[in-house]
Amino acid sequence: MGRVPPSVGMKQLLSQWMTGAEGVDHPLDALVRLGSQYCLQVGIEQEVSEFLGRAHYQRRRDAGSGYRNGYESKALKTPMGLLGLAIPQTRQTAAPFRSRLVARLGTDGAALHRLVTGMYVRGLSTRDVEGLFQDTFGQRIVSKSGVSQITAQLGESFRQWRERDLSGLKVVSLFLDAIDLAMRAGTQEKEGVRAAYGMLEDGKKVLLHLAVGSRESYDAWLSFLHEMTARGLQEPLLVIIDGNPGLKKALREIFPHALRQRCQVQKMRNILAKLPRMIQAKMKRLIHQVFYAASYDEGLRRGRALIARFKARYPAAMTCLEEDLEACLVHLKFPREHHVRLRTTNLLERTFGEGRRRTKVIGRFPTEAACLQLLYATLITASHTWRGVVMTPTILRQLDTIRQELFPMNHAGQVSDAATCLQEK
Repeated sequence: MGRVPPSVGMKQLLSQWMTGAEGVDHPLDALVRLGSQYCLQVGIEQEVSEFLGRAHYQRRRDAGSGYRNGYESKALKTPMGLLGLAIPQTRQTAAPFRSRLVARLGTDGAALHRLVTGMYVRGLSTRDVEGLFQDTFGQRIVSKSGVSQITAQLGESFRQWRERDLSGLKVVSLFLDAIDLAMRAGTQEKEGVRAAYGMLEDGKKVLLHLAVGSRESYDAWLSFLHEMTARGLQEPLLVIIDGNPGLKKALREIFPHALRQRCQVQKMRNILAKLPRMIQAKMKRLIHQVFYAASYDEGLRRGRALIARFKARYPAAMTCLEEDLEACLVHLKFPREHHVRLRTTNLLERTFGEGRRRTKVIGRFPTEAACLQLLYATLITASHTWRGVVMTPTILRQLDTIRQELFPMNHAGQVSDAATCLQEK
């Protein structure tokens, strides 16, 4: 490694990962692990600098202070898996260097996970993170300069993630939703945080973007979509949304060809709210028979029959179903294997619920960035339970057929790279 500290290489890896460089882990799986590894390595390097009385590149001031003598690899067991660390070695010192940080984490591996997540909650200010180290380990282990180095890099990595190139992602389905949070000190007003994730042509799910803006506003959603297209996001085949009029209007402008699926869970809530309690359970079962039909045409037939049957008795509920019936069934035009994953925005909604739970103990966020960073950390933690979808040559050919129907001028006669790859295998 020469004279370059191992943390420098870890910092470069964090930057590569945030910008989606090939050969590094995906952001959904990597932030806590890489961030923890980086924080710990910086802390260890700060410890040995204090032990020797000088920084890595400084000349020794006296012959008795000792020398750095390379690094020894160590794998530390943590809740994020094994973290590879480089432990500094010393020579000509009164006693060998021993890392207090590694010794402490050896008995409480979960502390590192709490530390890194806490950095996002506290907004990555140097003072708060310095206090977080104190709270986590019960003593000042990392110096102020070490804390500054950690917070600066993690803050920069979050910024890079939000600005990374999206042109290489082949998004088949785009999921959009928002949450209202009190994110600023000194006011009771809540503001919207909008989120997007995509299901890719290889079956994986990818967190794409987070931004502040009213969840109801057309202008806010238009800006949100523009931010992603400016970074190279191509028009997907399908967009899954709630019934927000501003969002629907913005989508017609930015992604005019993409099909739009109405979130069935939110639509069901709207319908049931317009029914007497005694009929709600029965009506829910009947509507499920519509939503879970084997094909789009069958779903339309069942839905229209249900509306005709109950329109006179429950006009408000049936009107609510009728106005979005076709939009609720668009997912049935896609491969059967994907139906259950395309019906709702529930994945984001459940994650937002976890975000709400965590914000209750925080009160008010110190900054807007702190709010976004908490939701980002929450999404990353939740992503370990996100499951992708199966992709086979047959499924990819079905998607290509839909693509050619939606974009005939751009895709006629073409077969996706993924389909070609699977066919070759």
